Amino acid sequence: MDLERKPVLNKWGEEACSLGWVSVPTLLLFAQKDLKISASELNVLMNLLMHWWDKSEKPYPSQSAIAFRSGLAPKTVQRALHSLEDKGLIGKTSTARSNNITRGRNYYDLTPLVERLNVISPVILTRLKLNKILGR
Repeated sequence: MDLERKPVLNKWGEEACSLGWVSVPTLLLFAQKDLKISASELNVLMNLLMHWWDKSEKPYPSQSAIAFRSGLAPKTVQRALHSLEDKGLIGKTSTARSNNITRGRNYYDLTPLVERLNVISPVILTRLKLNKILGR
């Protein structure tokens, strides 16, 4: 395999990427404070992003799977999801337990996060440029 053509594999190695990798805009990390995203919320959000493979398909991971992977208590995951929804960063749609695909798990819409990041981007970029000019 030509690792030079695959920068993620080149950086992390095949073993580390054997389960895949997640594409996340750096802006999300720069905007974490501005968006008032706590560390727990960011962890939960990263778990949602891990399941968002296609723009048109909403992810539907189980809260218990997020809790297991993150080491957070299930109630903490629940609170983080509610908080992200209250902040207007995600949308949530309930599904029926009888649904053969989701089995009662929620669909999560990440479009609000994308929209907020696109709005806040100029503010963050201006701040970064100003900090660079001021030597911070």
